[in-house]
Amino acid sequence: MHPDDRRESLIGVFLDLAHREGRPPTTSEIAREAGVAEGTIFRVFATKDALQDEAVQTAFCPAPVRRSIAAIGTDLPLRDRLVAFTTIMQRRFTEVFGLMGALGLTEPPNRGPHLACYAAGRHLRGATDAPETGAEDCEPHQPLLDTIHQLVLGESDAFVVPARDVVHRIRLLCFSGSHPGIADGRTLTPEEIVDTVLYGVVARPPTCSTHHADHTQRKASAC
Repeated sequence: MHPDDRRESLIGVFLDLAHREGRPPTTSEIAREAGVAEGTIFRVFATKDALQDEAVQTAFCPAPVRRSIAAIGTDLPLRDRLVAFTTIMQRRFTEVFGLMGALGLTEPPNRGPHLACYAAGRHLRGATDAPETGAEDCEPHQPLLDTIHQLVLGESDAFVVPARDVVHRIRLLCFSGSHPGIADGRTLTPEEIVDTVLYGVVARPPTCSTHHADHTQRKASAC
């Protein structure tokens, strides 16, 4: 197996075991699950901590999430686009929350532009995800945010708030509504999150209900 493939495989096994067992896996468990000798791990990673650090960087790298969001069809109705986006983000948050709990992390690693992700290995990036010149000067996660905002580009007339605020509110609800501790064990579905932001929870007069059923065609201010 190519060294890069071996590295990627061991990282994947580490993450799978951490999620499944709810704790950091031992090197013997990783070796058994990966079907390799325990010594093989230390020919790839200097220490178990080095393996864990790179696994965490892999799990938190935003590039795969950005590619998934970018693949959402812009020809879909607005609500369908936002539900697809929320589904991706909710899966991301659920995985991150689970990993942080398993490893005892109190905050995400590398809160900068994740340049370390690109240096860690080819499995962390795609052809369009290479760091650009001056990337160290950009806001953290800005490429991801730009991709998200493309989902509501041209939809300003459908909202009574700026389109970016709609995305911001969905992200906030997605974060809190996906964490069992914050949500008191009653996590929200992607549809519930999106509908709460788009339509609210208050009963509306028929004219407003009609408007919200066809919100991509009429201005929200009509109500």
